[in-house]
Order: sequence, then C-alpha cells, then structure tokens
Amino acid sequence: MDKISNDHIYALCHYFPGLCISSSKVLRQFHYIDLKLNWLDAQHYCREKYDDLATIQSMEDIIQLKNQVRVSGKAWIGRRDNPNSWFKVKGIDANSWRWSETSEMSQNGYQNWFSTAPDNVYFQYYVEIDGTATWNDMNCDALLSFVCYTGKKMCFVF
Repeated sequence: MDKISNDHIYALCHYFPGLCISSSKVLRQFHYIDLKLNWLDAQHYCREKYDDLATIQSMEDIIQLKNQVRVSGKAWIGRRDNPNSWFKVKGIDANSWRWSETSEMSQNGYQNWFSTAPDNVYFQYYVEIDGTATWNDMNCDALLSFVCYTGKKMCFVF
C-alpha cells in the first residue's frame, strides 16, 4: 500500500472539511546551562547554540521542563518586561511581559508567577525561575544559570 502524502491529506480535508481537524503544537526540548551570565548574554548564548531562552506557554511546558532538566537555584528564561508600555502611567501592566523569541505576549495568557511577582522593584524587567519553575522578576545584571530551548512546530491532522 502506498504512503499517504500531505497532498492527499490536504485534498481530503479540502473537499471533505468535516472529516478533518487540524492542530499544531510546538514540541520543546529544554537545555539547562550551568554558566552564570546576565540575561542579555544568556539570550545571546541560547540564540547561538539553540533557538532562544526558554519559552513556557503552558503547564504542559512546565511539566516537560521539569522532566527534561533539573534547575538548581535560579535560572533565566526568555521573558522580559517592556516598561515603556506602563512607565508613564506609573503602574504595572500585566500585558507588558513578552517572550524573547517572538517579542509577543503569551499566546494563551499562561503565567506562573511567584505570589508577590512581578513587582518590578529596582528595574526588575527580566524573568528567572527556580526549581519549582515559578517565575520571578529580576534585574538583568544578575548572574544566573539559564534555560535554553529548541522547538519544532508539529502539525497533526485527524
């Protein structure tokens, strides 16, 4: 029997749309790097050797992160604040936090902040995680380990 090609699946879904449901998912591979760098240098390192600093969009990503790496202490992830969006109104805008890779907010609104974070005290515009994968804002000059990731977008048709 011949293999079914993507063209066959496309034609089937195009002519019989009720038969197909498509879904896409990013499969992430996380990498814990035990070097002490500031956030910008960690981002540069991850972009050179992997895709970027870790992006975490769901509890499923947290579980995957915990299964793949052991974070000891604090570690940078790829989340940062854009204080220009809220600084003039002297408040903290929850929607100003962006992912390093896309410069966009969370696609689904997922957040995993420590109970008192973010507080942006002392220019803490960058995010670190601890061993429980809870997020906390931190000054970018802090020297921390970091988590990089590689990701592939997978598409499924049912």
